[in-house]
Amino acid sequence: MRCVSFCTAGSYKLNAIADFFKSKGFTVRFYRPVLHVTKEQKDIFFFNNGCFITWGLKKRQEQEIFKQVREFSVDTLENSEVDRFVFRIGHVTKIAPHDRFNADIITIADDEADNVQLKLAISYGLAQSVKLEAYEESIQKTIDTNSRISSELAKTGRISLSRKAISQRIGEIFLERSSVNLSSGYFDVPEYFWQYSNLEAYYVMADQFLDIPKRVASLNRKLDVLHEIFDMLNNQLQHRYSSILEFIIILLIFSEIIINIVHRA
Repeated sequence: MRCVSFCTAGSYKLNAIADFFKSKGFTVRFYRPVLHVTKEQKDIFFFNNGCFITWGLKKRQEQEIFKQVREFSVDTLENSEVDRFVFRIGHVTKIAPHDRFNADIITIADDEADNVQLKLAISYGLAQSVKLEAYEESIQKTIDTNSRISSELAKTGRISLSRKAISQRIGEIFLERSSVNLSSGYFDVPEYFWQYSNLEAYYVMADQFLDIPKRVASLNRKLDVLHEIFDMLNNQLQHRYSSILEFIIILLIFSEIIINIVHRA
């Protein structure tokens, strides 16, 4: 069976999604802030940060959900992130790489096969991972776009971008950093496990297997790089503004001298 995690947007309108699937005959339930949608032992978990996890659906059904959820998305991503796993029932609940193929396998113990909250606990880790992928790709793209600026400044002592272009780059970097900082709390242990501490071990299992703590640390280092680029562009913009002011002051002084000379003559 398939287990697939998607990150398609900045956030979802969960209440609207719930109403939509109710009208289609699905059973819905909120595990705030997560919406669980189920039908015929197929489970979908929608997270309010723009991710959803499917359990036991076929590829065609996943693509249908993918299209349907766009209507209820806020800040839809240009390029969605997708992680695919093999899901099976076994003796022990675990996540492990396949012995021969390039695939990760999620195994759920026989006696826990119908435990929706166990799937939710693992889904929290899967959702964090796929959300991280979206941030990692977006931030790396911003860094790559602006990386030549440092080289240009080192070679020529100035940046060839116009003041407007520099201001736009500063705005883009600020928005990038803000979007991650506003969602940084999501990468902590979810509040859900304060109430259901017996399920936290399954979340931790997914968290450690997917290297989420290390990837969050790496993401923070990338944010530091963006911060340095931001400061460099901001300083360059201030320098240009100061240079213009200096030129205006010099021009005014020169004009005053000329006027005085003309009057005395």
